[in-house]
Amino acid sequence: MIILHPVDIPLSCINEAAIEYHISAKLMIAILQVERGKVGQIVKNKNGSFDIGPAQINSSWLPQLKSRGITQEQIQFDPCVNVKVAAWIAAKAIASENNLLVGVGDYHSHTKQYNQSYFQQVRIHFTKLKRLLD
Repeated sequence: MIILHPVDIPLSCINEAAIEYHISAKLMIAILQVERGKVGQIVKNKNGSFDIGPAQINSSWLPQLKSRGITQEQIQFDPCVNVKVAAWIAAKAIASENNLLVGVGDYHSHTKQYNQSYFQQVRIHFTKLKRLLD
């Protein structure tokens, strides 16, 4: 198990999600480090939505996930489901933008200033991981 402060997520879950959605495992770890969510956690947002679990999956995804057989409880309490959903969302955003930078930022927000700020945070964590692991 790899320990991602402040969350514990099995490395096998991160690797499986990365492989399934063709996204870098290091990028997923960097996103998890920026999100800093915890298993079981729900964080309410100012706009009335809420973020769920380690990857802080926004509740706006729940209807789409429900149609795929994924429940809020799974996202909230199963770290492997949570990271798999996060990888799916990130990969989908990157593909739709056809731009890694904007796509990673879209994981957090489509608003330009929040998008860029988020990507920069992820980039910092990714660069640190790359130095440690390469």
